[in-house]
Amino acid sequence: MADILSTMDPLAHTLVGATLAKSGLEKRSGYAAAALVVGANLPDIDGVTYFVGSDLGLYFRRGWTHGLPAIVLWPFLLAGGLSLLGRGRARFGALFWLSLLAVATHPALDWLNNYGMRWLMPFDDRWFYGDAVFIVDPWIWLALGGALFLATSRGWWPLAAWVLGTMAVSFLIVTGVPGLLPGKILFLASLLVFAALRVKRLPRTEARRERLHQGALALVTIYALSMLALSAAAHGWTLAELNGQGLRVETLMLAPTPISPFTRDVVFSTPSSYRHGSLSLWPSPKLTISPEAIPRNESSPLAIRALRQHEVRGFAVWARFPWAEVADEPEGFRVTLRDVRYARSRRSDGFGTAVVFLRR
Repeated sequence: MADILSTMDPLAHTLVGATLAKSGLEKRSGYAAAALVVGANLPDIDGVTYFVGSDLGLYFRRGWTHGLPAIVLWPFLLAGGLSLLGRGRARFGALFWLSLLAVATHPALDWLNNYGMRWLMPFDDRWFYGDAVFIVDPWIWLALGGALFLATSRGWWPLAAWVLGTMAVSFLIVTGVPGLLPGKILFLASLLVFAALRVKRLPRTEARRERLHQGALALVTIYALSMLALSAAAHGWTLAELNGQGLRVETLMLAPTPISPFTRDVVFSTPSSYRHGSLSLWPSPKLTISPEAIPRNESSPLAIRALRQHEVRGFAVWARFPWAEVADEPEGFRVTLRDVRYARSRRSDGFGTAVVFLRR
């Protein structure tokens, strides 16, 4: 599923903005709900670069529009535009602070996964990784979407829209990832609980609906912080385990996996190769390392030359565990660049794979 989206999915960002609005913040000013929903998605405007080229998309992704300077600039632009549109019904001051809150949630969510965030752009293009929450997290969808469903599904058309959307999401979760049956059953059972609450028309008052949304936001915050703490503890345990096996680890990634909060995708680098495996945290930590070793050849002359080519500058900036496959052809060399996060064999061209032809 990592190749489906290159960011924390737009649905999660939209649900955060809408839940903030329904928690009572939409009463602060005219167009407050618009400021929260648009602001929660605004940094992803850099996604338009993918229509020009995939490598250009990688080059700009989670940088200029997501960094700390952009977080400060976007609220001025959004609040100013909505104030002009509101013509007296929208207060700039209130809209600015609401926009700032909404915009700030976006890079915070993006940072949680293993794709990473460039907080310091445009001054520094270093990537920072939370490695805590999967890029498409159904539990965030469930908590925020469930609260919004109970508050906004009154009437046949809104109810029909929610049912169709829930069916699409459920299909994606059930068929998009093999296995993980207990998690899938729990997700579907939770949907039935929300359906029962909807039949009983709960909650019945506006004040209780606002508290429901506040509770959903608090629950997602606690979940994210718990995943960060769990990932930090798992990182320390795994590093000690690998060192105990005599492996010299230079860089270690424990990436979250879909649906299951207690499993991690393991990738680490040694001086000569990349290794990968899996970590199960429940009921007790269990580390499984694949015998396959991917040669670290990103520093070989041909790989360096390939990474310097203009057409893969985005890949060169973005790659966390880059490796190259070189094919010798009559007129030169075909170099396939991959990242171990998403592609681990020569038969797999996962997300972010790039190909460069080098003449002799």
